[in-house]
Amino acid sequence: MQALRKRVPFAFKSEDGQEDQVVLDEQEQAQLVEEIKDHNAASNEHNRIALQVMLALSALLHFIYWFSDRRSPLLAVFPPSPHDQASANAPVPFSGVLTYIAILTHINLSLLVHPRHVVIAGWAIRPIGFTETFVWSAICPVVTIYTGKAWQTTAWWCISAIMTSVVYIVHMWIQKTDKDVTELEDLRYRAPGA
Repeated sequence: MQALRKRVPFAFKSEDGQEDQVVLDEQEQAQLVEEIKDHNAASNEHNRIALQVMLALSALLHFIYWFSDRRSPLLAVFPPSPHDQASANAPVPFSGVLTYIAILTHINLSLLVHPRHVVIAGWAIRPIGFTETFVWSAICPVVTIYTGKAWQTTAWWCISAIMTSVVYIVHMWIQKTDKDVTELEDLRYRAPGA
């Protein structure tokens, strides 16, 4: 009879030079997944706080604009060219209403960032979805483009749309990481004797 030989499966060599594979038992896997979940939750909370601060500062700028002469604040940083001087000095028609829409957009985004139950006078306040928020945030830039205002004014009114885009991207990012952690939990394996 021929000598029996042990079958050794092909082992992939990692790029970092380590050839040892680490096999975790069920308890070590659970501990590692919990550590990843805790790190993910802390990261998500930091992202939400950063978004809230950004939204609060932007809403504060809109409140200041509401009580000012209603000229674009960007005109102080980027003065208009001589041929845009007449249109730059005139405020946007219905700028009070547009500012109100921008502030409501910021409040809605803040509710989307921290989904919690807000009750005012017995009424539950729920945010509208991202699609509707994108539509509402696009009203102000469309009005400034339609009325032919200077680029500084149009850029000022695009802040709500930019904030909506940033919040949407970070919100999708948070949902993806939560989904990845859930999928990681499903990848647990059994390794008896490990």
